Amino acid sequence: MHNVHRTITDVTKQAIASIPIVFPVEYGKIYADIAKQHNMELRVEDIFAKEMLDEKMIRHIVLICELSDQALVAMNDNNMQRLQEVIVETQKLRDEIYALQKMVYEDPLTKSYNRKWFDDTYLADHDHLHLRGEGILVLIDLNRFKEINDTYGHLVGDKVLAHVALKLKESGGRVVRYGGDEFLLIFDNSQALAEIEIKMERMLDYWKKISFKSEKYNFKITFSYGAVIFTNDSKVEDIISEADKAMYQQKRSR
Repeated sequence: MHNVHRTITDVTKQAIASIPIVFPVEYGKIYADIAKQHNMELRVEDIFAKEMLDEKMIRHIVLICELSDQALVAMNDNNMQRLQEVIVETQKLRDEIYALQKMVYEDPLTKSYNRKWFDDTYLADHDHLHLRGEGILVLIDLNRFKEINDTYGHLVGDKVLAHVALKLKESGGRVVRYGGDEFLLIFDNSQALAEIEIKMERMLDYWKKISFKSEKYNFKITFSYGAVIFTNDSKVEDIISEADKAMYQQKRSR
């Protein structure tokens, strides 16, 4: 991925070489357009949001190093007052880092993890093609969700997604909004596949019993799922594909 961005940067530099003045937004648009040619979908606002987050993280890392040095000096000098001040500053910094981490890894609509969190947590650093760790992955797709959006509006659809994510969290798995109306549930290897499938069936029973209300109309939602076991170094594409096949097989059978 780093090499791809380097290539895009080089092409962008060539594209703006003859332009007398390049404003940041223009650079971002050109960069995003060239990225699209390399099969990378980027929005201009995402580019600058990421740059600002990266800058903040770098500042925090530098500050952590400085505070660590100050703490060591305070301990060597037996300066308990200064050490206490450093501890207070470190706690404030920790809270800021947690807030930044939330911005980076949380889906703002459903308050579940986003796809970046999944990639950073479960994909191997060396290639982002293989999974690390062991567990069970459940792919979940809401049935006929487009009809809900088209019939009742996107605000209602958003509320449905938020409620679904909230309910999925009760399963004990880590909830990831994978894209649109698709979610992932990630469980560690302490539970058997059969146990997870029982949980999912109970959840389906729950959705059968409740209804959503939009003005004078009531409607129900259902979902399909595919659960698969993954092991360390499993190819992520294969695992998602296997879960996808299991999900659609279940959807057809119902």
